[in-house]
Parts: sequence; structure tokens; C-alpha cells
Amino acid sequence: MTRRHGVLVGHDGSAGGDLALDRAAEEAVLRGLPLTICHVWQIVYPGFVVMPVTTLSDAAETITKAAAERVSGAHPGLEVRRVVESGSPAYSLAEHSREAELTVVGSEGAGTVRKALLGSVSAQVTAHGSGSVMVVRETFGQGPRPGRIVVGVDGSPAAAEALRAAFEEAHLRRAELSVLCVCPEGAAVRDTPFIDGKVLRELARERFERAVDARQAEFPQARAEKVFLEGDPVTELVNASEGAFLLVVGSRGEGGLRGRLLGSVSDAAVRHALCSVTVVHPPKE
Repeated sequence: MTRRHGVLVGHDGSAGGDLALDRAAEEAVLRGLPLTICHVWQIVYPGFVVMPVTTLSDAAETITKAAAERVSGAHPGLEVRRVVESGSPAYSLAEHSREAELTVVGSEGAGTVRKALLGSVSAQVTAHGSGSVMVVRETFGQGPRPGRIVVGVDGSPAAAEALRAAFEEAHLRRAELSVLCVCPEGAAVRDTPFIDGKVLRELARERFERAVDARQAEFPQARAEKVFLEGDPVTELVNASEGAFLLVVGSRGEGGLRGRLLGSVSDAAVRHALCSVTVVHPPKE
């Protein structure tokens, strides 16, 4: 059953918001889903100047109407909906993401200083949202394999969801898929007879390849490249994202506490990747 918001995009009228809006519209068309534009305005107090609530509300209506006209003009026939409300932008988007097939946010919002870092709203939605959350950023140069999708896996439930999502993306776009598993250098199981680092790595490689082959059987038209490396997972994921169309990661990996919604590797990959990133959250328990 399709969730009512289809593809949900957070739009604040900024340049990053426009980039996310355009990408979300493309995603909605590709998936045959409606597009829901969400703008959440807040009552703020910059210095001693207090803006009337009606002014903020009217501005929000103006921003979302212009956004709807923009994507409707670019994609005739696309069903476009608007959600305009007051409150916390991050909280509202995270809540609405429960009813979206895909949630799209920009990598930076109004007032962000460093483009390499996530805006506060984007970071919170990525961490606390549901389902798949895409963080859109401009590509830093052209790589040798444009259109390639990269997914990082580590055997965790979240990574299994990310692998499924990455195969679906590759199938939809007829794109190449690189499945990356990075075994940290020096990984070992201590005090276990007959198990050393080499045996552990071979076991990890075998299970990695088995997991990819199982998903490949579900998506026979998607071509997946299996890449098993030793090194630093964050470094290798960021390196693999150069020239890629999309990097897909799970919201938390092995070893993370259940209370942490983003694992350290996923969090760092989202912040430093050189392409857009989709974070896939496992279904809520």
C-alpha cells in the first residue's frame, strides 16, 4: 500500500531547498508517486524584531505555491500536494516521513556556513526519520562512472535494508551498482580457538557475497559489483562516492547501541560523501 505522502520533500525556499525540490520531483516521476512539498515555519525572535504570525504564514504559502508551480511546469501530470504548518521543521518532517515512500531534504538550509556539513534540520531528519531519507547535494565534479550507485553493507539488519533499497534504485534507473563491504584493519575474534584475522576475513567475505547474491536473485536485471576491502569504512565509502550518483547506507550498523539511530560510520558517510546519500531506516518495531 502506497503511503499517502508519496515522495515527501522539505522545502524552505533556500537554494538547497530548490535542489532538493527538483530531485524529489524527479524521484516522484520515476516511481509514479505524488510529490508532497512540506514547509514548516517557526516563530523566531531575531534580536528584538518579532515578525507577525500572519506574515510568516503568508510567506510559507507563497514559498510552497511557487515551489508547486516550479515542479508542475517541469513535470506536467505530476500530482503535487502541499503541507504548510507551524512548529519544528525537523520534528514535523520526521513525523511526516512515516507516511512517505521517500523523504528528501537538502544538505544545507538557510544560514549554513559549510557546504560539506549537514544543516541542522537535515541532520535531525536523517537521524530520526522513517524509511528512506535522501540528502541531496551537488556533485563535486564528474567521475569516471556517472550514474553509478554505491551501497555500504556490514551484515546488520539496517545494512540489509540498505542493500535492498540500493538494488531497487539500480533496477529503477538501470544503473550500475557497487556493493561495498569494508573489513576494518586488524579485525579479529579474541580468545577463540582456530579463528585468526585471516579466517575471520574469509568468513566475512563469504557471508557478504552470499548476501549480495541473494538480493541479485530478486533483481536479475540489476548488475552488481561486489567489492570487499580492508581499511577504514568511512574513508572507503567516501572514496567510492566520488563520481557516483547516489550512496546508500543503513541507519546503524553492527556494534551500535540501539538508542543511536545513526551509526558512526553511516553518520560520517552522510556528512562527508561526495554525492547525494540515502539513509535507510529499518521498519519501526
